[in-house]
Amino acid sequence: MSKLISYHQKRPLIVFGEDWGAHPSSTQHLIKALEMSRTIIWINSIGLRAPKCTKLDIRRVYEKIKLLAFAHNEVENTTPEERKNFIVINPIVIPCATSWVTLTLSKLILKFQLHFACRKLSIEEPIIWTSLPTSVDYLELFNDAPCVYYCGDDFSNLAGVDHKHVANKESELIEKATYIFTASDQLNSKFPANKVVNIPHGVDFQLFSNRVSPVPDDLPKGKPIAGFYGSISTWLDQDLMVETINAMPEWNFVFIGKVACDITKLSVFSNVYFIGPKSHLELPGYIQNWSVAMLPFINNKQVQMCNPLKLREYLASGTPIATTNFNALDGYREYFQVVNSNKPFYKAILLAHAEIAPNLDFNKINTIQKLLALTQKKELRKSCVIAESWECRASYLDKYLALC
Repeated sequence: MSKLISYHQKRPLIVFGEDWGAHPSSTQHLIKALEMSRTIIWINSIGLRAPKCTKLDIRRVYEKIKLLAFAHNEVENTTPEERKNFIVINPIVIPCATSWVTLTLSKLILKFQLHFACRKLSIEEPIIWTSLPTSVDYLELFNDAPCVYYCGDDFSNLAGVDHKHVANKESELIEKATYIFTASDQLNSKFPANKVVNIPHGVDFQLFSNRVSPVPDDLPKGKPIAGFYGSISTWLDQDLMVETINAMPEWNFVFIGKVACDITKLSVFSNVYFIGPKSHLELPGYIQNWSVAMLPFINNKQVQMCNPLKLREYLASGTPIATTNFNALDGYREYFQVVNSNKPFYKAILLAHAEIAPNLDFNKINTIQKLLALTQKKELRKSCVIAESWECRASYLDKYLALC
């Protein structure tokens, strides 16, 4: 065992994940927490579909090629001492390679990159962590190193994925994984009961529950705001939002995030604002200054299997929340205004804004009592996730890594 392993008392991790820093995923949150006691090599995305001759894919291939083979990550809120035990590799591999030639070439290149990274950090006896089923093709590079699979999504229903190829690779990975960590109860049934461990998403409670921030300059003024942040994608129910916006001309609707679909239906409204992606550290300044936070998801299998990170982040902020109905709300439903057959989305927003409390008639209480009641509701939302930090999740997960 190397000196570095003896110093940390825990085996290092080699992680197959998405591109580091591109999106604050659950994998990144967990690895940041585990980084405090382990040496980490993070391998940027090896892809979930073969590239096509499109402008987007050509640009991505170009960016991959021009990147250095590996580089120290620059993680927000970490010290230089922590970063020197964390290396990010930008793999020069062919995504979803199927031919013997392309896959063999990809393995040789990644093996070369890994050799220098492992030598730089004196890594021996690692545990392989993968959040991507397609990484199973590269496990032979690590001989008999134990492997854990962190499944945060139902890849069989995830947009932008080569479903058949990924499903086959996931089947191989299930056989090889020592443990399979799932982000939601709905994913558990996909995997063998003797391997699966549910690790619900956590939250950076301190970041999102902090005192109210100044109003960002790019938030619209003069009307209450219903806001959403995250990928503006096909899981956003635009027809529902059109109906809601038409019913609420006296409100502004703000969407934060990368636009990954046609938004013509929504952009025609003068009270709808798409203000682009924001860093994770900036998000609390927005949600704390919204009147209501929204989760307007379309009802499909992908959404019913998901467990959005923003769900607990919304709760930690204390902001009232209106949402469509999906499985991940279980355990928190009392803290949301949830759409049903008698409560359309616009009404859920209005009720959330009014902070209607059970058995409380706001017409019969004075202003001070109202303020106390509203504050109590806000604190109840915060308190329901106060013990669900990423550090707590990582500590629980660490017990299983110790058994690998």
